[in-house]
Amino acid sequence: MSQAIDNVTSPPVSWGVDGDRAAYKRSLLISIALFLVSTIVAALTLPGDTAGGWGMFATTWLFLFSVSSFGVAFTAIMRLTGGKWARPLFRTAEVVTLAYLPFAFIGLLLIFYFARDQLFFWYQPAPGEHLSSWLGENKLLVRNLVGLSVFYLASIIYVRRTVQPDLIPGESTGPLRGLVSSVFGGKPKREAADLTGHLYRYAVVLLMIAALATTFISWDFAMMLWPHYHSTIFSMYFMVGSIYGGLGFLLLVMATLRKYIRVETVFGTRQIKNMGIMMTGFMCLWLYFFWAQFFVTWFGNLPHEMRPLNAQMYGHYGPIFWISVACLFALPLSLLIFAWVKRNLWSASVVAGLIVAGVFLNRYLMVLPAQWPDHMPFTTLGGVFGSVALLSGYRALMLLLFDAFPMLSRWEIEHIPAEQRAHWHSKH
Repeated sequence: MSQAIDNVTSPPVSWGVDGDRAAYKRSLLISIALFLVSTIVAALTLPGDTAGGWGMFATTWLFLFSVSSFGVAFTAIMRLTGGKWARPLFRTAEVVTLAYLPFAFIGLLLIFYFARDQLFFWYQPAPGEHLSSWLGENKLLVRNLVGLSVFYLASIIYVRRTVQPDLIPGESTGPLRGLVSSVFGGKPKREAADLTGHLYRYAVVLLMIAALATTFISWDFAMMLWPHYHSTIFSMYFMVGSIYGGLGFLLLVMATLRKYIRVETVFGTRQIKNMGIMMTGFMCLWLYFFWAQFFVTWFGNLPHEMRPLNAQMYGHYGPIFWISVACLFALPLSLLIFAWVKRNLWSASVVAGLIVAGVFLNRYLMVLPAQWPDHMPFTTLGGVFGSVALLSGYRALMLLLFDAFPMLSRWEIEHIPAEQRAHWHSKH
């Protein structure tokens, strides 16, 4: 036990990438090259694509917002619930959210200005057709720009307060680290104990803002794509799916991060097991909201409410629907019932990969069937390269931020007694 305590007494003190730097540089260069090439091809092919390319782009944008926005929400939830085991994941989760900031705004503007006539049925209504007062192109743009702006501003303020104690003068070598120090640095205004209490209170506000921004996105880019379709439960169904997918995505990012940053002393069996337990819980919660959404619609049997459900479950999109259900419930359930799966990083990562794939297909089914009744994923050049541009650009920026931030919240980890940290590597 004493040796285990010695190993976790102090977390690594380096800033950014301190592991396999050659592999990190290769991965970063590949991501940047993919982003540049796919952006050029998408710019040439996507504007004139009417066969579902913009739908795929919107799906990828919606999916990445779903899983990335959970990052800061995860840290807020863990602070409110006293989950000290999760502190080694905090900085990674925060970077996961911040890295998507430019793509969230750029994607929204591209969809609004280039895809609105394909995506939104209400954009060109028939003469005399009555539309909800919620609908309207300027209203959609303004409320989502405001929602995203408030969410990301609140996230930046939140992350700045958590990063300040870890920004040691003299460590910020290089232009990107210098930029991080200038934006997020400054003398901490509170001691560690006071800062913990302050972040606890701020977490409540942050979660409310995140829920509001996610609600706007889920309504405008999923539910309101269908004429006369309304559901009071839809935003919660969407949010739970985002949390569920965000957990899987965060675990996959941590598995990748271990190659580049030495986190073994503070990221061990306890973290992997607890992430597996959380995925099990949100798997059940996702099933509950899916059933609540399905049962009310099926029992009411109103044509305009059954139309989205029938389009997703039957006909052309039926196989994709059942694959998504298998990835989100059947397969994770059959694996997570075994304790060893939740204790091993690679087996847990397989489950996380299934969940992330399931959430992507779930978002695909929210968007594509509304306007493209017989679309197949990644079958148009514009859709493929537009999606790759988003994915590779997001990955490249995330990798850059991995090297720009102190990737372990040292002041929070050191605040935990060494005896408690020793149990992080317990096999039980």
